[in-house]
Amino acid sequence: MRVMDLAIIGAGPTGLEAAARAARAGVRTVLFDAGAVAAHVDAWGWVRLFSPFELNAGPAGLALLRGQGVRLPAPDALLTGSEFRERYLLPLAAAVRQRVELREAARVLDVARAARLKGEALGSAARGEQPFRLLVEEDGTERDVLARAVLDCSGTYGRPGWAGPGGAPARGERGTRSEIEYHLPDPLGGQRERYAGRRTLLLGAGHSASTTAIALATLARSVPGTRFTWATRDASDVPLRPIEDDPLPERAELTRRANAVASEPPPGSEWRSEARLLAVEGTAHEGLDVELEIAGTVWRDHFDRIVANVGYEPDDGLYRQLQIHVCYASLGPMGVAAALLAAHGTEPSDCLLAEDALGPETLRNPEPGFFILGAKSFGKNSAFLMRTGYEQVADAFPSLDLPATRTARFRARG
Repeated sequence: MRVMDLAIIGAGPTGLEAAARAARAGVRTVLFDAGAVAAHVDAWGWVRLFSPFELNAGPAGLALLRGQGVRLPAPDALLTGSEFRERYLLPLAAAVRQRVELREAARVLDVARAARLKGEALGSAARGEQPFRLLVEEDGTERDVLARAVLDCSGTYGRPGWAGPGGAPARGERGTRSEIEYHLPDPLGGQRERYAGRRTLLLGAGHSASTTAIALATLARSVPGTRFTWATRDASDVPLRPIEDDPLPERAELTRRANAVASEPPPGSEWRSEARLLAVEGTAHEGLDVELEIAGTVWRDHFDRIVANVGYEPDDGLYRQLQIHVCYASLGPMGVAAALLAAHGTEPSDCLLAEDALGPETLRNPEPGFFILGAKSFGKNSAFLMRTGYEQVADAFPSLDLPATRTARFRARG
């Protein structure tokens, strides 16, 4: 069986940047995506990024597209997810496809060594003598793919967390998971009919939940009967803590608008802090009965919809047969998690500052030739910037120890 130099899992922003760098370095590469290119970006396509284009495009990708004469957005452009995908990610995928084997609708089910068990050659470079075996499902058929190195850039958006206490499922949540929206809904666009004139329970306190709260408030002020309860976990004066002297004006404006919704919600709507989802049952067709604990008191209520913007987590099942050192708190690789903890502590940090704590040494783990990059490397930590993923790609490539990478030392910094 043919052995590829490099396999990349995930054709999102970080995976495409890695593929662009591999193409420039002449590395024989296969790029897998379980769906379509940048499908997760497309899923929140109506949302406007609060960081400018220059922070969301990678150096290898830009070089490849400029070399082909592709017209790119202005560095300071604030694009929606759809615009970013259409004007950057899809052209990049088309350019990459000319030099890299790109396989969409190809889900990587598992990654292991071809002939070594998880417990063999512990922490030894000898493990690298065997290629990786990727079990891939395409068109209902499972196939083996062998590669000397693997970059897992599969992200976390496809793995939303549970909405119950402590991050575990609330009673009944497993049975009603299909009735709950865990991703960013579009109440003002394609999903307007689901929320207009209905009552929604919104759970979560991050930027995603804030985006949903603003959209629901806008809808409630224009469509009679539209109401919502925004429930956040912590005891605080505002749902979203402002970043002092925030260098990203759009993020500061999102924070201001979300906190304004909480302080002056539309008629019939409310913001409740110190809230936990204890139980849920029912269907979206008949409505959902919920049990909430709010400031120590248990409340029972009925909603037409539930949106749980409670964060995402990595799928660590892909590499359960590899020697990966994972953080017990974030589920991300220990090197990245330890660096973020040492630099910023346990409090949520600004994504612009998080990248300063990282470097090539944080990406290494006991399994030679296997790297977790991009949002997945942050695990449950949401303080991730796309530019950080691109810098991780540049840091990882010199460590791949492939023939083409021993002489091609492309760097993103500087």
